[in-house]
Amino acid sequence: MKSNIYAKLLNAIIILGIVATLILFSGTPLILTAFFKVMIVPINFNSIIQIAACIYICALPYVVALFKLKKLCSLILKNNPFSIDSVKSLKIIAICAFSEIITFIGCIQYLKHTIAFFKQFVYGGPFIFVTFICISIGVLCLVLCQLFDSAIKIKEENKFTI
Repeated sequence: MKSNIYAKLLNAIIILGIVATLILFSGTPLILTAFFKVMIVPINFNSIIQIAACIYICALPYVVALFKLKKLCSLILKNNPFSIDSVKSLKIIAICAFSEIITFIGCIQYLKHTIAFFKQFVYGGPFIFVTFICISIGVLCLVLCQLFDSAIKIKEENKFTI
């Protein structure tokens, strides 16, 4: 009973995260415009579109992983966590985590070379931080994927054992 409460709480948190993400993404161009007006940085509309596009591109693996995490929570709520769908979802989350590194570095390099505002920043800290977090999440998901795959095989063997 207690684990079911935790699963429902986790599911609610993930739903809240999805809703907050969608709300923030819908307001991204407006938030960027307000940010650059407050910073008193002369930036044109095309630059705001480029920055928003990079934010959306970087967010794509995150959103996919968030929906796969929602699927994992629904499998836990259905009391079927050790299924092939769990393994597939964990693999996709791992791929999303690793692809986030590439998209983040690519978008930062693009912005650095096309928009004057971004040329003055040092990006070593964010590169290291994002890379470390994404590699950690990716490796964790791959390990869990193998663990779940082994558990499914043991579960299948036990089903056919007398």
